Parts: sequence; structure tokens; C-alpha cells
Amino acid sequence: MNLETAICNVLRVSGPGINPNTRLIGDLGAGSIDFFDLSCDLKKIAGTEVDFTRLFRQKHANSDGSPFDVTLQEIVDYLKAQAGPQEPCQMVIQ
Repeated sequence: MNLETAICNVLRVSGPGINPNTRLIGDLGAGSIDFFDLSCDLKKIAGTEVDFTRLFRQKHANSDGSPFDVTLQEIVDYLKAQAGPQEPCQMVIQ
């Protein structure tokens, strides 16, 4: 399973149209339980959990006033940062 598959399964959407700039809330309609489910699935895939609360706080701190949302690329970047340089992250979005 990859990131795209996990997102499609959790949010019950189809793969076409999902790209690095896809937003979880704005484009896919993710809700709070979806973030929990997605975090669990991503932990199985990448070996590390996505702390969406932390991710949103980081984004808020760097915000220019735009609405809160997170893109798939931001999730990939977060997972890569958590994995560190010694463990390459194979999370790729088509």
C-alpha cells in the first residue's frame, strides 16, 4: 500500500485526480476521524505516525492567513523528515 492508496481507502475516493497538491480537507473532504484513520494507515506504510495536530500547528505558525489545510506533498515531506536521512522514505504520489 502507498500513500495514494491509503488516502483513497480512508476517504473513499478514486485515485485519478490525486496529486501532490491535493488538499485533504478542501479537495477530499477529510474530517477529524479521517485524520486518525489515515495516521494509523500511514504508520503501517512508513513506520512512523503522522501527528496531524503538530503538522497543522507548524503550518499555522508559517501561515499567511490562508485557510487551514494540508496537501499530500506536505504529508510526504513530514514523513521524510520523521524518517531522517538514514531511512529513505518511499512515499511517492503519482
